[in-house]
This record gives sequence, C-alpha cells and structure tokens, in this order.
Amino acid sequence: MPNIRTVKNKSPNIKTPQALIHIKHRISLLQYKYWLLMIRELRLQIDKGIPPNERGFRTIQMKDIVEHLGYTPNKSELWEDLQTLKNQTIAYNLLEKDGGTIKMGSGFILEWGVTNHRVDFKLPSFIEELVKGLDAPKAIFQALNWDIFNLFAGKYQAFLYKLCRDYRGVGRTPYMTIAKFRDYMGIEEHEYKEFRDLNRVVISGPMKDINAFDMSDITIGVNFDKQGRKVIGLQFDVYPRNQLSLPMPEFQENPAFQLARMKIDEETQRKYLDLRTGDEIEKCIIRANEYADQQIKANKDVNYGALYRKSIQEGWHTTIEHREEMTEKTAARKRATQKVLQEKEETEAQKNLEIQERIAEVFNAFAALPEKKKDVIREEFRATLTATPLRKSFDKQGEEAPIIRSQFAEFFMNNYKPKLSKNKK
Repeated sequence: MPNIRTVKNKSPNIKTPQALIHIKHRISLLQYKYWLLMIRELRLQIDKGIPPNERGFRTIQMKDIVEHLGYTPNKSELWEDLQTLKNQTIAYNLLEKDGGTIKMGSGFILEWGVTNHRVDFKLPSFIEELVKGLDAPKAIFQALNWDIFNLFAGKYQAFLYKLCRDYRGVGRTPYMTIAKFRDYMGIEEHEYKEFRDLNRVVISGPMKDINAFDMSDITIGVNFDKQGRKVIGLQFDVYPRNQLSLPMPEFQENPAFQLARMKIDEETQRKYLDLRTGDEIEKCIIRANEYADQQIKANKDVNYGALYRKSIQEGWHTTIEHREEMTEKTAARKRATQKVLQEKEETEAQKNLEIQERIAEVFNAFAALPEKKKDVIREEFRATLTATPLRKSFDKQGEEAPIIRSQFAEFFMNNYKPKLSKNKK
C-alpha cells in the first residue's frame, strides 16, 4: 500500500519525461485541457495528411471540444482562456542537428479564432515538431488517459494524476526538489510558503482524492526527502490498478458551495474549482452573501449568480482571510493580556501565601514563649498603636485581631527576631 516515508534513493531507474506531458502549469486546468485537445487534433490531421489552411491555421470542431469536455464552453470565456494560452510562456531545451542545445520559447499557442462551430489555432513550430514525433495519433491520450484526467475538477488533482500516470509502468516518478515540484505544479512564490500548507493543498490532499477515486487507474504514495526536519524533495510511487468499469458517477455538489443561496450547476462548479481552492470558494461565497445582505437592506435587487461569479473571479476570499487574520491577532492580544494578568494574579497569590505562612510561623514562635514574656511584648506593641481603632481592636481581640495580626507579627520579628522553622527572617 502507498505510504509516506523518507526517500532512500535519489537515483531510481526512471524514463525520460514526455515533453508534451510534463510542463510547468501556470495555466488553469481548463486551459490545459484546451491545449491538449489542440495537440490531439494536430496529430490527427498530420496522420491524415491534412495541411493547415492558407493562413497557417488548423481547426478543431466545437462538437469535438464538447464531446471531450462533457459540456459546451461559454464562448467569451473560451476566448479569454485562449488569450491566456497565447500570453503564457512555454519553453523547452531542444537538441539541434549540430549537437548543440537551444532554448526555445513562445506562448502555448500563437494565434486563434473562435466561432460557434469551430476553433482555429496555430501552435508554435517546435511544438508541432514534437507532435510529429508522437508514436500514434492518440499517443498523448494513451499516456495521460484522458477519460480519467477529464473527470478531475481540481487543478492539483488533475496535474498530480497527470504527472504520476506517465510513470505507471515504471513505478516511481523522478526525484524533484520542493522548488522544482512547486515550479512544475505552477505554484507562485507567494503561495503556500509553509510546507504544511503546500502538502495539504497540493500534495497529500490531491493524492488522497486520486486514491479514493473509483475511476482512477493508479494509486499513488509520496516519499519525502528530509534534511533534518525540513522536507527538501519528493518522489511519488505509482501503483497500477484496474479502475471500475462504471459510468461517470453522478455529480455531487462540492461542500465549498454549500452556503450558496442558489443552485450552482456542475459545469460552473468545475470552472470555479479550476480557478480557486474549495476553501477559497467557500470564503468567496460567504463574502458575497454578506454583500448581498447589505444590498437587500438597501432595497436593491441581488443577482446571486453574477455576484458569486464576481466574488470568485476577483478573489473576495481575501477579505474574509484578512478579517480572520485580524480576529486572530485580536484574540492573540487578548490571550497575551489574560496570560499576563493570570501570571500577575498567580504571583500575588503566591506572595500572599508566603506572607501568611511567615505570619503563622511568627505566631507559632510567639506562642512558645512564657506568658509573662508574652504580656511584656503585648504591652510594648500596644504602645506603638497610635490609632484609636487599632487600640480598641487589640484590647478586644489581642494580637489575633485581623487588622492587627500582620502588624503584630512584623513588630515581633523586628524586635525579637525569633528563630523560624524555615529560617525566614
């Protein structure tokens, strides 16, 4: 069974990563799917001998996109996703004929066009060369297992599955430093700086989801390489398994949307989960609901669908996180103040206890004296009392009077210096 353990061997027998599978993921899961579909279409057309049109474009039919995604993409959102693919850089080190190595880079795509029925696209020349080298038209889908990959709604689930699926026959992925893994998974410098957060969101959480998914054809485990207590690298063990021959499971609403005040359809949920983590989405919905309450109080109409979309796209979760941070800071200050007060009270209580113990020992020493000596001391002490209330209390109750007791003990200590059992003076 897969487990989590420290890496023993950093140089396992591994195969070379496939250039079209293993890339840095600064793009979203949906954008990556569009790109894979274009690569698949390119390879199919190359095998059929279909050249690009006179302007160098190739075409993928919208019905093919719908068939593979399982839903019809929104045209304006598709346009924005293709624009992102054009603007995001993809780079490879390619071996030239003279034996030298050249680093080539461009966008994931160069140009695009969208109609109701098709998407026209141009891929970089070096991507086309790599695609021509694939063994078969569906090679990339055979390595990736698109039917399973496409079922993952979370970005990190899908990308971790994609990474491990290519090493199904080898049994282990290449060793990666944490920095390299972050780069591969598209984690920005400001994201998940603490390893415990990176592990929860990008490693252990997605790994658990993959292993629990009935349709997955692999089970994975992770081996952490540690330097002292710090995790510096990792590898994944990959165990083949036969996935259940079941139809696509009925969609279950993600718990992140449980506070939504309207039904959010499966397609929209998947898009949102591709953009934000479940925790972020839940906070976006909470903030959107708060804003909606303000609008309702002001007698304004609320379009929850548009409001949730705006909140998730713009990242309103940061407002909740800031508020939680401020709340925690306030609570921390309150705890610190309470701790100081408690320590002060404990110190005072200890001090009072010691004083009472000392007074008790003084009275024990006084009690051991002969009665005549006691009377002499009492008279001497009474002479020091200038206040009438004190004299009256002493005359009535003697040295045991509550307002007299500590004063009498101090007088006796200072003037007669009795030997105390604890040698306190």
